[in-house]
Amino acid sequence: MTDAAAQSVGRPAHVQLRERCARLGLPTWRYSAGGHVIAPPAEQGVVGALLRSRTIELLVERAVQGWVAGQEATLTELFPGCWLIPLPDVHRRRRRAYTVAMALAPEALQSEQFLAACQSASLDAEATRSALRGIAVMDGRTVGRVADLLRWAQEDLQAMARGEHETGLMSRRLGESYEELALLYKLGQSMNQLDHPQRFVRSACAELHEVLAFRWIAARFSGDMRHAGAVAGEFFFHGELPAPVDQCSAEAEKLLRGMLGTDPVILAGEAAGVLGRDSMQVVLLPVFSEGILIGAIMAGQKFGDDPEVTSPDLKMLGAAAGHLSVLLENAALYERQQAMFMGTLEALTASIDAKDPYTCGHSERVAHLASSLALAHGLSAEQAERIRIAGLVHDIGKIGVPESVLCKPGKLTSEEFEQIKLHPEIGHHILRDIPMFDDVLPGVLHHHERFDGTGYPERLAGEAIPLIARIIGLVDAFDAMSSNRTYRRAMDRTQVLEEIRRGAGLQFDPQLAEDFMKVDLSKFDELLARAQQAAERKLNRFSHRPSVLGERAPAGSDAAPGAREEAA
Repeated sequence: MTDAAAQSVGRPAHVQLRERCARLGLPTWRYSAGGHVIAPPAEQGVVGALLRSRTIELLVERAVQGWVAGQEATLTELFPGCWLIPLPDVHRRRRRAYTVAMALAPEALQSEQFLAACQSASLDAEATRSALRGIAVMDGRTVGRVADLLRWAQEDLQAMARGEHETGLMSRRLGESYEELALLYKLGQSMNQLDHPQRFVRSACAELHEVLAFRWIAARFSGDMRHAGAVAGEFFFHGELPAPVDQCSAEAEKLLRGMLGTDPVILAGEAAGVLGRDSMQVVLLPVFSEGILIGAIMAGQKFGDDPEVTSPDLKMLGAAAGHLSVLLENAALYERQQAMFMGTLEALTASIDAKDPYTCGHSERVAHLASSLALAHGLSAEQAERIRIAGLVHDIGKIGVPESVLCKPGKLTSEEFEQIKLHPEIGHHILRDIPMFDDVLPGVLHHHERFDGTGYPERLAGEAIPLIARIIGLVDAFDAMSSNRTYRRAMDRTQVLEEIRRGAGLQFDPQLAEDFMKVDLSKFDELLARAQQAAERKLNRFSHRPSVLGERAPAGSDAAPGAREEAA
């Protein structure tokens, strides 16, 4: 691209046309379609004064008014040796404006009109002739050719301007499409966050705020728990709200209740309440789940050159609302499936615990303590939840151990003890083909390993034992020592904690043993008390069953108190 071409990019065709006329020594005017002067000649000094004289102004204006009235806009001779070259801007067969060039021949400088113009502008005729001799060089034959050249130049410049406009428009549309695709890609990448829909909504608001020219983006959801699920009643936003959060949330809820149908809603001023500051527009895009309106994505206080909500804005917001609808539908379904699955799992583990009144609620308590210890150890809430599930199913393998062994009130034989020791492997075998339990399996298989390497089933030691198993092993022993069993009464809390300290480095991970001392046990005590009451009621119905018997582990066992609770 040449320097001249580079300089012309983005500049109106009529501006470039007037510049070309100036290089040819042709003064120009710019007139509106109604015949009013938009821009007089740019020439200065004597020449400029002559061109702006009342005489010349009237002559030019009379010619322009004729073209406005419908006369053909062609080369026009104002007076001998002076011609006007009309160059109308035409769009869809309608004249939008005129660029008017003046061409002068030497004889124009001797005409009566020239002298009249000099007189009306108080100019010395001879001095003015001297100033004009450099541009008064046309003749009757060349002026027609110059007029043709200027019309062709105008057509070329207008074609270039249209091309630049279309290129700019295409570029802008490509940019908008890219931003839309980038937004959809980012949202699509987050569509697997079914267990964290709040995170997805926050991300969507942030992404929209980044690509759209709105001071704030928000999302408000109804209190419909069935369809909105985890985001029910929530208000999310990104950017600078026009009022305090609670006021904006309340206003957004009010606007949400007033939404009807599936179309976007654009409000302004009082209709938008506190969200419509300074009468600026607020746009709402509905979010549905299973055909039910559950929320809306909102945007307000648009800034930049165009304060009005545009079609590209609506496309972006609509795309996000569509993705949000799909995700929330899937999240609600996932939540229901999870609740059903966990309910089934809890019922299964409770049924195993219920085989013996003394182990009633054991898995629930271990799950609670495992989660609490994981958090005390510095793990994330997500990791703690997975460890809670591991604690819930850690003893599921006991379903494969005969009830006569599980509930035996006296000492176990060596053979019976070996049967008990199989339950981690049985549980691992039961759960190993369920994909969602992949990260839980180590806790099920290794929760009876010991830190000193004397546990089972694989005699792992130290940090070779998975962290999830070390956590469950400690809280499993704590619960066993804290609850009544057929073969002994519950140990005192002080004694239990002392056993944990004593077992650090032998049975338990020393750091976990230290962290456990920080765990709040109030919820555990509530669960334990509830389970003991249930056990007492059950025992009262079967009063022939002894409540406290002798040692559980087989004769000759040298296991520490926590470790010999194999039936826990």
